[in-house]
Amino acid sequence: MRIPSCLLCFLWMAVSGQVIQPSNVLAQEGVSKELASYRKKQLSEVSYNLSFAIPKDKEQSIQSKLIVELKIVDINQPLYFDFNEKKGNLQSVVINGMSIAILHEKEHLIIPKKWLKLGRNNIEIVFVAGNLSLNRNSDYLYTLLVPDRARTLFPCFDQPDIKATYTMAISAPKEWEVLAGAEVIKQTSQDDFVTYQFKKSDKMSTYLFSFVAGKFAKVTMNPGHFNMTMLYRENDTAKIKASSNVIFDLHEKSLSFLEKYTQRSFPFQKLDFATIPAHPFGGMEHVGAIQYKESTLFLDNSATNTEKLDRGKLIAHETAHTWFGNLVTMKWFDDVWMKEVFANFMADKIMNPTFPEINHDLQFVLAHYPTAYGEDRSAGTHPIKQTLPNLKNAGSLYGSIIYDKAPIMMRQLETAMGADRFQKGIQKYMERFANDNADWNDLVVILDQETPLNIKKWSKVWVNQSSRPLLTDVLVYDAKDKIKSFEIHQKAEDGSSNVWPQIFEI
Repeated sequence: MRIPSCLLCFLWMAVSGQVIQPSNVLAQEGVSKELASYRKKQLSEVSYNLSFAIPKDKEQSIQSKLIVELKIVDINQPLYFDFNEKKGNLQSVVINGMSIAILHEKEHLIIPKKWLKLGRNNIEIVFVAGNLSLNRNSDYLYTLLVPDRARTLFPCFDQPDIKATYTMAISAPKEWEVLAGAEVIKQTSQDDFVTYQFKKSDKMSTYLFSFVAGKFAKVTMNPGHFNMTMLYRENDTAKIKASSNVIFDLHEKSLSFLEKYTQRSFPFQKLDFATIPAHPFGGMEHVGAIQYKESTLFLDNSATNTEKLDRGKLIAHETAHTWFGNLVTMKWFDDVWMKEVFANFMADKIMNPTFPEINHDLQFVLAHYPTAYGEDRSAGTHPIKQTLPNLKNAGSLYGSIIYDKAPIMMRQLETAMGADRFQKGIQKYMERFANDNADWNDLVVILDQETPLNIKKWSKVWVNQSSRPLLTDVLVYDAKDKIKSFEIHQKAEDGSSNVWPQIFEI
């Protein structure tokens, strides 16, 4: 993505590798780190089968059904679904063929432990989809579930380290187009509606699940690797003519670079995208169905190089998330900065050579350093890696430190290691954690093996500490007025003993 009191008590002891004995797990609003950690151990092999019936009138409810299949290895505690909607939206719950009473507390649908069994469980939930994240307009809608809004749409385990597959059916007015993270395998018409049945998706985190439906124009092209489809609502024929081929070509350019850099082929079923009027972000990297702010992609022939570069970097950024975020996903949103910094980092590598007339180094300094300095010297600064006790507060993590200081850090890290060693480390990281979850420390361990530098020590100050260094130089001349020595000294602006390892070009 590019953007802009019940204590949950968790105490467990592992008697063996498979036995989990928490003292008690109580629901609290949001998704606490304790609940997420417990659920990661409690359940696995999750698949969602969803159906949504979208009416013509946006004021009418979207009737929905969910069938969840999962494996449970601990039944000492209830099963907590996240569902941040009113209880009335839940119409029925059936577990393993048994209809049970609906228990909904503090944004959770709770399945009492007496109904659970070890091994495979099947849970059917009939519900009304929540409207908060559906972005419904009179003739189109789109889901936007980052960071913790999947739970506002349907009951789920809304945490990034429980990846699942999705099988979906959507009924929509017959004049609408529909786009989601998997291919359509069947269409059935009845009266004024068409039901689209989608293939089972690749594994993904809940925040990456999405669909778009509405009155869109549709174009499919093959820019090189495979067919890509774009939905759009732009009606300026000059912009459509000037931009359509370019948009597809920029995706292809980004895809080709990333496959070569990571040494991993495109890892999902498809790469389609939709342009959305007034989208709140520049883009969102949903698996198989990227969303973009329409005005950024459709430019006319008078567009400046800066506008073209911005478009190119946005597309490269969202495409880079295919590998950095979608394929390898953070374990918890305290590492959300990782996917963002890598997406920007790769976007620069992909697009800067296309615009040689622009001084990209100067642009990088002007774009990042003043804002990062302004934030990092303030009393409210924080490290790049922050703590996040509850996923409901994940939105507060986004800001200047993630989008401005983190890119500076990543450039320094690549420079310190050397580009080839850094790239080799990234390739090993991809190989080790593909279709899985990893945190910053996992990457540090791998990078540390590729260089004589102490990356763990380097990371401790750059990533885990706040503030910035103040640099001073000492220049000594000899009797002939030639430079005899030149030294750079640093001290921490916050008065700490921190030293930021850095490499300079003089």
